Amino acid sequence: MARPTDPIRDHHKALEEQVHGFFNNIENLQKFSAEEKQQLQDLIKFLKEELLPHAEGEEKYLYKKVGQLMNNPLFTKTMELDHQHIKRYISELEAEIKDVYKEAADVTIKKIQKAANKLQGLMMPHFQKENDVYLPILDEKLSAEQVYLEIIRPMHGKGGHGGPAQAHGHGHEGHGHGHEGHGHGHGHGHEGHGHGHKH
Repeated sequence: MARPTDPIRDHHKALEEQVHGFFNNIENLQKFSAEEKQQLQDLIKFLKEELLPHAEGEEKYLYKKVGQLMNNPLFTKTMELDHQHIKRYISELEAEIKDVYKEAADVTIKKIQKAANKLQGLMMPHFQKENDVYLPILDEKLSAEQVYLEIIRPMHGKGGHGGPAQAHGHGHEGHGHGHEGHGHGHGHGHEGHGHGHKH
């Protein structure tokens, strides 16, 4: 049975898969080949241009709505603190990657892997807490249309969601469609049915 927050869950799944792919590349770093260096740059770009805007959008809209529904604005404070730590760990990882030429490759690889492990170790439980705690609250108290109008649309409109697989269709009937691919592909018809495009 479709849940009102299924489009958000689909987006989280896509983000997690992309994160796993990037961190798998870091685990297998060997000598900083041109390909490996590009993978590291792609990771930083993804984290800064897609993941962090996503987190900011969550705080403004998803977390705010959960706090309202629970009648306690502090209900989401611990997750907001997670975001602060994630941002700091991303900065640490970026700094290690920028220092790629300053030390021997094996030393630099270990530092990059250590910074990546800290970030991954926080991000994965964070996604799980959102999916297992916050989204069920929204599913219980809001319709699919409310989730779309009050959370998903404003996040998309203000750049809160970035990254792949974020083409969600949200209709008044509560039907959401998550599509794979890169890009934004958000279309919302007059009847409330959105059509995402696969790239």
